[in-house]
Amino acid sequence: MPATDESPRSPLAVADLSDEELAAAAGVGDTEAFTELVTRLLPVLLRYLRRMVNDPQVAEDLAQDTLLDAWRGLPDFAFRSTFKTWMFSIAHRKTVDHRRKKRDIPTDDTRFVDLAAAEPLPSDEALRHTLVDALGVELRSMPQTSRAVWWLREVEGMSLSEIARVLNISTGSVRGHLQRSRKYLATRLEPWRPDRTHTGTPEGA
Repeated sequence: MPATDESPRSPLAVADLSDEELAAAAGVGDTEAFTELVTRLLPVLLRYLRRMVNDPQVAEDLAQDTLLDAWRGLPDFAFRSTFKTWMFSIAHRKTVDHRRKKRDIPTDDTRFVDLAAAEPLPSDEALRHTLVDALGVELRSMPQTSRAVWWLREVEGMSLSEIARVLNISTGSVRGHLQRSRKYLATRLEPWRPDRTHTGTPEGA
């Protein structure tokens, strides 16, 4: 029997659609398309938010709020960016609002901790652990915007212009944050360089 408009959509057909095609369908009320978007992007979104806030439960709450706002805003989504970039921009605003509610004092994003120490080492908490653990510790010590720029570029693979759109800053500012972040992490994670001689633990442990 030929397929009709009332026939259920094949899951494979939904999975084959791009994010933007799914967003267009979801924008006119297709809940199945939006469910597929959530399935694809929720893990990525949670991974980002867990680096932006220290409380995993708060990160999950912000992710749910982000997706709810995305669902509500889809009819007005003008596709001036990818859906993923737009979603991250909503998530960024959620983290900013969260910090304001907590009355956090914003860190001066133009400065980093002093890197001129003769023997720079990662945080003591990370000395007994792996490079991944140390990276997580050092990311938490970075200014919020610089941390977001580094993560969106190095982990999510966004372009500088996409990051600028997410964080609502200039591409020049993105470039500056990225350069400082890379320098900072390269210095702080120096003991874990593969060519350094050590026996399973960083120097100084």
